[in-house]
Amino acid sequence: MVIRKYIHLFIYLIQYMRKILFLFLILSFNSFSQSIDLGELKTLENTFVDKKNKELFVFYSNDSLSIIDLTTLKEKSKSKISYPKKDFNLKFPIINIDSQVYFLHPLGGLVFRLKNDKISRIDKSYDHRMQISSTIFPYNDTIYRYGGYGFWSHRNFFTYFNKTTKDWRIIPPKGSDVLPKGSHSSIITVDKNTIYVYGGISTDEFNPLNFIENKEVWKFESNKKSWKNLGSLESNLPEFEHFIPYKNKQIFIDESNTLYLLDVVNNQLKTYEKKPIQEKIVSSMHSFYMDGVFYCFVTENDNETKIKLITISEDDFFDKLIREGSVYYNNERVYYFIGFLFLVVISIPVYRILRSNYRNRNKIIIDKGKLIFNKRIIPLDETRVSIVKLLLTSTEEVTLSDIMEIHNKKDLNYGHNTRVIKETIEEINFKISSTLGITKDVINSKKSDLDKRIKSYSIDKSYFNVK
Repeated sequence: MVIRKYIHLFIYLIQYMRKILFLFLILSFNSFSQSIDLGELKTLENTFVDKKNKELFVFYSNDSLSIIDLTTLKEKSKSKISYPKKDFNLKFPIINIDSQVYFLHPLGGLVFRLKNDKISRIDKSYDHRMQISSTIFPYNDTIYRYGGYGFWSHRNFFTYFNKTTKDWRIIPPKGSDVLPKGSHSSIITVDKNTIYVYGGISTDEFNPLNFIENKEVWKFESNKKSWKNLGSLESNLPEFEHFIPYKNKQIFIDESNTLYLLDVVNNQLKTYEKKPIQEKIVSSMHSFYMDGVFYCFVTENDNETKIKLITISEDDFFDKLIREGSVYYNNERVYYFIGFLFLVVISIPVYRILRSNYRNRNKIIIDKGKLIFNKRIIPLDETRVSIVKLLLTSTEEVTLSDIMEIHNKKDLNYGHNTRVIKETIEEINFKISSTLGITKDVINSKKSDLDKRIKSYSIDKSYFNVK
């Protein structure tokens, strides 16, 4: 009976926990403030966001256009559109300039504009097929393209669509001494007058039939028309499933449980844990960020073929920060290291000189037969300087007879010479003590350690610096 009672209690706890978990999932899902159903994934041809008017354009395979108000996530209008049956596809890249919607041929050249539910070609160019998968972006209210592939080679320059002449013009990098490697599907980040170009795919220089990952990071100063190589990418961008533009940064999401925030302007790469809802973001559609909110195209929980647009606040989008690093690395690190080593090498002798000068700042220097203190010469003749130098440099005891060899007066007897030397030592002590501002004598006498009958002399070397 007791066992049965515990079994029932265990079953009850499991059911209770299931209810709690279900409630938690509902609350978690409801934390996303708004959502709108967009229909089947296979019926969605293209989407485009007009951030100025805060509208989302959704193009469907039945040639219909739905315009959604992004402030309310409600459909504002739905209409049929017409477009050329030749050289056009609703899947073409879309760009917005001056609140007008343009479609660009992915191979290059052709430009179409949506106006009054009608899409018409407006350019005077041609389908040259030399800018396949070039990166399209708006800059200064103008349509720009960078790079692209065609005829077994890649482009490495910018072109722009001239609104007046209705054709494409090239931007020559006249202010540059170096040029990037050509690429397609590169990532573009615009920061004021600087355009950053990185990632994408390039051609193998030794085998043009092979494509290789482009790891170069460049910046283009548009006012100077000049390029600068910043370095090489730390990460492999082609491995990421998709990315979301975020301010002047990029968010990359891969198949693992990580999310990357790439800031090429400041060379910072932050890695975050990925939230469960981010697993449902559809990589083939262009999720976006606007006014502090992420708008994400996600699949339904029970049907992965159905798409809905949800909103996630900026604060709720990012999970736990895992680590921080750099977007790219360059030779500047080597230069900094070499510079650091150079500074270390030259600083050692400089340090020694400074240390020596500091230690000897209050010491007497014997230089060229003179005693110098604080750049002033102590008034001692050559004989007295020689006595001081003997005391400083001798490794053995300096006896009276040693000093007498320097100061010997041949016309005087031994006893008189002894008294003269004593007076000389006293004079040296007086002048040195007065100069240093001390009261004790620097030269002292004692009985010799070898013969107690002999007097020896020593000097306090801490007050001197012999050159």
